Amino acid sequence: MADIAEYVTDKISSNDVSLNNYVTTDSLLQNKRGRECAQNLPPMPCALMHFQPKDILIANIRPYLKKIWFADIEGGCSSDVLVFRAKEGHFPNFLYATLMQDAFYDYVMKGVKGSKMPRGDKEQIMRYKMPTFSSDEEQNIGKIVVDIEKKLQLSRAINDNLPMLGHSSEGAKGRHAA
Repeated sequence: MADIAEYVTDKISSNDVSLNNYVTTDSLLQNKRGRECAQNLPPMPCALMHFQPKDILIANIRPYLKKIWFADIEGGCSSDVLVFRAKEGHFPNFLYATLMQDAFYDYVMKGVKGSKMPRGDKEQIMRYKMPTFSSDEEQNIGKIVVDIEKKLQLSRAINDNLPMLGHSSEGAKGRHAA
């Protein structure tokens, strides 16, 4: 992985982030479902990892939960979130597509440290063998996976709202029947 990606080490002050652009392991959703808005900001001013759009954020605590997000905004994250950035000449979408695979999480779990709250080994993670493709293939694979992921997120959002729609339409049916 070190050939096509690097860890982001840029910092941003917690004073410069809001709940909307602050990411923690808790705000990243399990099973590769992206993220939700953080519940709270750090209690004291501190330095956070500074992520940019198209960076890939992965929770490093309990990697088996498969918490990953392809950033679409700029912000800051806690130190328990790893931030990956595609190197020059490589495509962020492809990096994201590769890190979405179960094989990546299986690999990370082989090198975890700790048992109660296992953490991925950052050095071992960077040794992950990435598939090799031409630049055009990387771009196409990444685009396809990101497009599919966007459609899945839209479908999940619709499904999450179905219960509310069901209750209101049930109430309407009941009123018409009376």
